Amino acid sequence: MNQFFFDLAGSASAHDRVGHPCVSRREAQEHAKFIAHRIGAEKPELSKRGNYIRVRDESGTKIYEAPIHPEPFHRSRFAA
Repeated sequence: MNQFFFDLAGSASAHDRVGHPCVSRREAQEHAKFIAHRIGAEKPELSKRGNYIRVRDESGTKIYEAPIHPEPFHRSRFAA
């Protein structure tokens, strides 16, 4: 497994110093999407254009950016 790093970038930033092991770049991209979705759901104030999760590989090369979006609203099918 390779170590990938997931930085918060944009109006707020945080540099991932620990990283997360993933078997492939594809898995790292999916993990970035998961992180971006979770941040959007838990911190909607960070859900704005220009905020994203940046993925870096072990050498520091940027390989992907996942935009942070608010959690989509799902209307209950039982709602009146």
